Amino acid sequence: MDGLVEIESDAWIRGATPDDSRIVPWGVQSIDSADIDFWQGRLEETVVAEAIAALVEQIQL
Repeated sequence: MDGLVEIESDAWIRGATPDDSRIVPWGVQSIDSADIDFWQGRLEETVVAEAIAALVEQIQL
């Protein structure tokens, strides 16, 4: 899908997802800690930076 940031399996520092995973940069949310069912993990900084850059690009459109 266009505009989504792919998360490669080796980008997970800890944790993971059982299937292919992507970040939807324009889907920014503020969630309460009670809304989190489980901790998925931690991503490499480069993937997070790519998602942030894609979000900024969407906001500036």
